[in-house]
Amino acid sequence: MKSLQTKVELTYLKLLFFLFGFLIMSWVPRLPEVKANLGLSNGEFGSVIGTSAAGAVTALLTVGHLVHNYGVKLVMRTAALAMAVTLILLTNTHSTLIFFIGNIILAGAISSFYISINAQGFDYQDRTKSIVITLLSGYWSGGALITAILSGLLVNRIPLHVHITSLSLVILLIMLLAISTMDSQLLKPNQDVEKDYKITDIFKGFRIDGLVSGAIICVGFLEFAVGDWTAIFVKEDVGIKSGLNTLPYILFTFAMIVGRLSVHNLYSRFSIQLLVKLGSLISGISFLIGILAVRLIAPDKKILILLILCISFTIAGLGSSFLAPSVMNIANSRSKAPASVVIGQLGVINNIAVFSIRLIVAWTAQAFSLSIALIIPALLLFMVPYFSKIFKRA
Repeated sequence: MKSLQTKVELTYLKLLFFLFGFLIMSWVPRLPEVKANLGLSNGEFGSVIGTSAAGAVTALLTVGHLVHNYGVKLVMRTAALAMAVTLILLTNTHSTLIFFIGNIILAGAISSFYISINAQGFDYQDRTKSIVITLLSGYWSGGALITAILSGLLVNRIPLHVHITSLSLVILLIMLLAISTMDSQLLKPNQDVEKDYKITDIFKGFRIDGLVSGAIICVGFLEFAVGDWTAIFVKEDVGIKSGLNTLPYILFTFAMIVGRLSVHNLYSRFSIQLLVKLGSLISGISFLIGILAVRLIAPDKKILILLILCISFTIAGLGSSFLAPSVMNIANSRSKAPASVVIGQLGVINNIAVFSIRLIVAWTAQAFSLSIALIIPALLLFMVPYFSKIFKRA
């Protein structure tokens, strides 16, 4: 099969990252409708959503080894199909049990695609000697932004199940075509017996880099929290029930795209360690100001609260945009294991921590309010400067 040119390969990588974000984030702005379908409280819904960690951890422990031993194509195709099917199921069901099972499968499929597409991205990066992971993350965020805008516009216009079903089938078809076109450049199964990873190596070779693990937990949870709770937060705590409840999330994501696509311009002027410190502090302070505004400003001034939230979420998104991809890059450079295995192992640690923090946020919201619960991701960002020492030699 004829090999793709480097620029064409990068274009297809950008497309897959974009479609990945577009598909898996398509239902996030409509989570209030999903929650209503299930008839659950904030605490119950947050707990059920949090069980996705079981599927994610299982995939993250195993899929890196599967990618290394069997190649990227099989994993990507299977994961794409599973994502589309489970998203259709989750947005059509009214059964908590079915949602519980489907949510775990969806998380496993997302983690599988995440590992395989990032492994391919690191392979491209190694072959071309160009830093593209942060750039590709920007395209993922671009997909997430476009789908958030679309979902916001479709609220109260097109039923949730019609929207997600049709979108999932179309995105699945495009993904499968792109994967087939990239076949010649996709990572092939490992042929070196000495570098073979067996199932027992999942546990024997598991290595925890304390500083990297701490960093990825602290930099990554804000994006999870914004995705899980922003639409519900603006609707229930602020009282804005129209499609405008997705606006802070949209602006947060847009700012992340801008940051990820442009941060490389700062690398020649500032050290990555300094950028990480400043970015985390600016993001945490801005996010905290927005959340506190909801508590301090009179409830009847909804437009003013929404304006402050939009500004604070935009700055928070910009400041945190490059943090997680930067930690992934440094994690890969500090390890001798294949990129797919490093991504998987780091993801296991992150998902266990995120599962715990998600439960804390959900039940803090249940006991007090979402505005109090959402202070937690801001506090985590304030801890990032301690872990930034991993970038000293970067």
